[in-house]
Amino acid sequence: MSTEVLTEAFRTVDWRQLEQVHEASATALPALADPAALGALWDGMMRDDRLAESAETFNAFQKFVLHDDLETGLRLRLHIFNEHMVEEAHNHRATFSSLILRGSYRHFLYGDVDHVWGEEERPATALDARFIQEQLPGSSYTLHHAFVHSTYATPGTVSLVIQGPRDRASFRIYDLARGVTRTRVGGAQTQGAQEPGERKLERSELTVIRAQLAEQGLLV
Repeated sequence: MSTEVLTEAFRTVDWRQLEQVHEASATALPALADPAALGALWDGMMRDDRLAESAETFNAFQKFVLHDDLETGLRLRLHIFNEHMVEEAHNHRATFSSLILRGSYRHFLYGDVDHVWGEEERPATALDARFIQEQLPGSSYTLHHAFVHSTYATPGTVSLVIQGPRDRASFRIYDLARGVTRTRVGGAQTQGAQEPGERKLERSELTVIRAQLAEQGLLV
């Protein structure tokens, strides 16, 4: 099964050691991105009420949890970016690795959240990018949960993401247009939408999206 590849690759990984995470992801992500494996993972998600009901759309992308190990915190997610461009930067609750399957995005890196913004009650300051890269199909990277970044994707970009155990209860979002920050908590800690355009996806929508991914050759 596809999830066995994931479990085996990360069995002894220390998520505090990014090189270990990246090397494990370099083994697991291409195997999981195989169209047959990805199709099996998608269908497994559809059969699992908990996973299917976690599928969400946000203002810039759709998120699908294909695997969620409650014991280890290991997650596999698929992201599909839409045409809506959001000028925001953010850090994360968990360290992750990402593989671009289709499309591309421009990736901006700014620095560690504590160095960029300091304590949460302090005013936000203007962000200066320290590294910019074009993420193209087949490219991958690993990012520490504290690192602040932003992505500007072409519509229809698809990425496969392996996420580790959550290190934070919340993360911070920087509104590049307004120059202010806000805090977002994990979905399990709130009962409703936290952002404009955020909502759960219906099962009928998941069926349509699967057909679109199959037409693009990303899964069978």
